Amino acid sequence: MCDRDDGFTGLEAAIILIAFVVVASVFSYMVLGTGFIAIQNTQQVVHDEVQQASSSLKATGSIYGFSQDGVHVQRICIPVGLAAGGGAVDISTAAVRFLSRNHKRDLTQEVPLMHTIPPIGSSKWSVGETFNDDGDSMLEPGEEFQIYVAPLFVSDLVANGEFTVEIKPAGAGALRVERHLPAAIDPVTRIP
Repeated sequence: MCDRDDGFTGLEAAIILIAFVVVASVFSYMVLGTGFIAIQNTQQVVHDEVQQASSSLKATGSIYGFSQDGVHVQRICIPVGLAAGGGAVDISTAAVRFLSRNHKRDLTQEVPLMHTIPPIGSSKWSVGETFNDDGDSMLEPGEEFQIYVAPLFVSDLVANGEFTVEIKPAGAGALRVERHLPAAIDPVTRIP
């Protein structure tokens, strides 16, 4: 009789080797699957950011401040259009924020939004004039909207004062307009 277990030991080694291969292949599949999911998520984020950046606004001309008392700028006009290659933006979805040295405030839309100028001190914004517009609130290539902002607090809007207006439409890049007021405030003041 033979007391050798060589054949049996070889069979055990083969079974263990096959188990390691199966476990390694399952582990590899999970790692690759996780990698593919991460790549898809990254692609989606990049696609969304490119779309948002391509739909951003820009100031298209001179910014003006309006004053009734000759001391404070009480209303600001910012001409906006689309950045080069940008897609249409629905301006009615925009959030507008006014910031100055001592104040920060989200402004509300004037009703109706289009072709209105908000009252002084109303803490509202609207679209006054439009150029090359087709009558809707969509800002499309070649169009220009004059955004009027009437901040509630104008104590900082004096000669040599500073302010910032942020216009952020839904799904588009924000336009941040930072300006330093000139040394003299006129009824209509160009703000460089």
